[in-house]
Amino acid sequence: MSDRSDEFVEADRGERSTDELLEETERLLSGSNAEADADSSADASAGTSTDTASTDTESAKRTSLRSRLPSLPRLSLETAFSPKAFLALVGALGVGFFAGELVIPIAGQIVGMLAVAFAIGLATSKRRYLEVGAAGAAVGGVAAVVSNAVLAVAGSGRAVLAVGVTAGLVACLVGYYFGRDLRNGLFQEIE
Repeated sequence: MSDRSDEFVEADRGERSTDELLEETERLLSGSNAEADADSSADASAGTSTDTASTDTESAKRTSLRSRLPSLPRLSLETAFSPKAFLALVGALGVGFFAGELVIPIAGQIVGMLAVAFAIGLATSKRRYLEVGAAGAAVGGVAAVVSNAVLAVAGSGRAVLAVGVTAGLVACLVGYYFGRDLRNGLFQEIE
């Protein structure tokens, strides 16, 4: 775990509830608008110097309020999902599917996908749960429909697809999780 003391400086001065922070925000925003309106109406003949001063005070209050609130990381599609990694995982899990089918006659496909996902989790340092889950679901779904084409054509296509997607998703995520867990255990310092 990382030390998060730099993100929550406010906790050193005393913890305040969310309701208190919201009330202070409303008070600051409504107070600055009321002060700006009163200053501008009373000093309208004085010129624009009071308007800029009240505007500067207003922006300073907002800036100080924003600096107190913790900032959240911005998520984008590229940081959440990598198409290149997805395609590479589809290929690797497909190879594991067919290799497992050749080695183990019953449930070998799932064991092969689980083993490949475990190896990928063990080998990679970047977290790719979304890509692994999507690739496992895709390979499992396509393989189930192709392997059971007669059932799919006969009218049970949705059931066959659902079983394949679920089995592929669960097998790949479990294998990937345990691979990453072993990797973290191997590279973690012993205290």
